[in-house]
Amino acid sequence: MKEQLLNSNNNVMEADNNNQNEVILFVKVASKTESISKAKDALLSDVYGARTEAGNYKMELYSAEGHPNNFYLFERWKDQVSLEEHFKHPYTSAAFDLQKNDLTEPIQMNYLIDLWPLNDKPVKENHRPLTTLIVPFETKPGKEEALVALFEKFVPLVRQEPGNIEFHFHKVTGNKNLFVLYERWETQKDLDQHNKQQTTVDLVENVEPLLEGNVLDSILFVKDISQEK
Repeated sequence: MKEQLLNSNNNVMEADNNNQNEVILFVKVASKTESISKAKDALLSDVYGARTEAGNYKMELYSAEGHPNNFYLFERWKDQVSLEEHFKHPYTSAAFDLQKNDLTEPIQMNYLIDLWPLNDKPVKENHRPLTTLIVPFETKPGKEEALVALFEKFVPLVRQEPGNIEFHFHKVTGNKNLFVLYERWETQKDLDQHNKQQTTVDLVENVEPLLEGNVLDSILFVKDISQEK
């Protein structure tokens, strides 16, 4: 997707992305109730098309509990050139065309920077649905460094837990107070066990005072619908 998130500015990438020129996106598409089916079909076509492109590493479509009109995309691209090529395809244009009559707001896009990327060279993923949480954070003014410091210690611990597949903490390009946590687990049981860990309980307690709103309200309990027709 190519529209920028409303809470972000027109910057596309920052130089501190350790994985070279990789582009990471978190996208929200808010459908009108009468257009949910149409929006879902258009977004699925975009997902399936993107996965055929050499420059696409990851393309997932999610729905979220409590947000029946919203769809969320998580994307990784080899570089900005690959993303720009993606924009030229008819299936991508059809997704953007939803903004004409079928959405309640413009498509929102987060361009993300993974603060602690893995050292592995990015590769194209074979999609498989996993237990996933996506958590957009907005900190109170001046609290962003404190939030980053908490996750700097937390991220490597979680990556060692049984059943963890991915655990990435991102800042949003163009707004120092916005962050996105993306975590994937082999099973719901693994995630439940993670949530019982004392380190997780302590993190939530320490994060809460730093945020606008509370942690639970920020969590998107998402369902991977990338394979649905």
